[in-house]
Amino acid sequence: MHHLLACLFLLLFGCPAVAQTFDVRKYGAKGDGTTNDRQAIQRAIDACQGTGGTVLLKNGTFLTGQLVLGSRMTLHIDTTATLLGIQSDREEEYPHHLIETQFPNRMEQDCQRRLIYGNHVRDVTITGGGTIDGQGDFEPWMHVKELGTEKDRPSLFAFVGARNITVSDLTLLDPACWTQVYIESDSITLQRLTINSHKLTPNRDGIDIVDCHGVLIEDCDIRSEDDGICFKSGSEYGVRDVVVRRCVIDKLNVNAGNCFKLGTDGLGSFMNFEVSDLTLKNAFQNSALVVESMDGAVIDNLRFSDCTIDNCGQAFFVLLANRNRTVPGRPPRMGTISNVHFRNIEGKNFTQTYPSIVMGMPGHRIQNVTFENVQLQHKGGVNTNQQSVMEYDGTYPEGSKFGDTPASGFFVRHVDTVSFQNCDITTAQPDARPWLVTEDVGEVLPR
Repeated sequence: MHHLLACLFLLLFGCPAVAQTFDVRKYGAKGDGTTNDRQAIQRAIDACQGTGGTVLLKNGTFLTGQLVLGSRMTLHIDTTATLLGIQSDREEEYPHHLIETQFPNRMEQDCQRRLIYGNHVRDVTITGGGTIDGQGDFEPWMHVKELGTEKDRPSLFAFVGARNITVSDLTLLDPACWTQVYIESDSITLQRLTINSHKLTPNRDGIDIVDCHGVLIEDCDIRSEDDGICFKSGSEYGVRDVVVRRCVIDKLNVNAGNCFKLGTDGLGSFMNFEVSDLTLKNAFQNSALVVESMDGAVIDNLRFSDCTIDNCGQAFFVLLANRNRTVPGRPPRMGTISNVHFRNIEGKNFTQTYPSIVMGMPGHRIQNVTFENVQLQHKGGVNTNQQSVMEYDGTYPEGSKFGDTPASGFFVRHVDTVSFQNCDITTAQPDARPWLVTEDVGEVLPR
C-alpha cells in the first residue's frame, strides 16, 4: 500500500529536482595556475546562478580576477583546489565599482575592488575546504601611503546588500586589502575559516562586518596584520544581533590594529552582541577588546565572556567621543555607549605599561559597564602615579595613544556606573600606581 502511494505521488508531482554541478573545466578553465581562468569560471557562475546548483573547482590552481556571483548558488572550492587572485592592476581584472547601499555609507569610497563580488545577491554559499589566495604582495598594492585609501586594493570577498550568505571551511590568504567585507547585509554566517593576511602592509583585516543584521562568526582561526575581527557602521543601517564564538585572533605582533573591535567607523549602531570563547593574542602595541563610538553610533547590550588575552598591549579600550564625521543628509551627532559587560576574562604577558581605559567625554558619560571575574596580570614596573591623561584629541583613536596613566589596571573617566565584581588585577613587577583610578565617575560598584 505504501509503495502504491509513493508511485502515485511520483506520477502526480514528479521526482524532486537534483541540484546541478557546474564544473568550471567544462566551461574552459585550465586550473594550471598560469592561464587566466576568469572568463571560464564566470561562464560557469552565470550558468549556475538561480538554479540552486554548485560551481565546482577541484584538482588545480585557478588564476582569476574579479568573479561576480549570482543568487541561489554555491561556489565549491574543493580541498584539491586553490582560487588564485591575479596580480594585476588592470581595470578589466579588478574593475572599480561604487557599492550600492540603502543609506549613504562611508564605505562607498573604500570598498571598490574585490576578487569575489556578491552585489545584492541572496542564498549564496562559498565552501569546500580549499584555498583562496589573493597574492596581495603585488608591488602596486604594497605602497599604501601612495594610494591613500583602500579603494584601489582588492579584498578577497565583498558582499553588499546581500541576504543569507554562508562562507565556511576555507583557507583565506594574503588579501591586498581587507580579507572580506560584508556591507548592509543580513543573515551572514562565517564558519571554520582559516585566515592569514601575513605581515604585509596596513588595512589587511581578517573579517569586516559593516552595517549588517544577524551575523554568526564561529570556529575561525585568524592571523591578521590589522584588526582581526572588526565591526563598522558607516550608515544608519547599523549592526545588530551578532554572535561571535570560539575564534582565535592572532595579531602577529604588528603595531597596527586590534584583535576584536567595534569601530572606528561608527555612524549608526552596534546592538545586541554575544561574544564568547575568544583567544586574543599578539596585539603587541594595541588592544584585545575595543568598543568605540566615534561618529554618533548608539552602542547597547554587548556581552563578552570566557576570553583569554596573551601578549597584548592592553586588555580593554572603551571610548565614547565625537570627531564630527558623518555622511550626506545626516548632521554630526554625539553617540552613546551603555550596558557593556565583560565576564570571565583572563589576561597575562602584557607588553605595555598602560592600563585598560574606559572613557567618555565631558558631559557625555558612558552608561553601565561591568567587569565580572576578570583576572589580569599587567606588566607593571612604573614608579610614579603622577601621570596626567589627555582627553580625546580628535585623532585616530587607539588606547596606546593615551600612554601611561596614574592607574596600573584601569583608568575610568566620564562614566556613569562601573562595576568590578570578583576581579583580580595585579602587576608582574612592583608598580607605584593603584590598580584603579576614576575621574568624573558617578558610581563604582561594589562599594
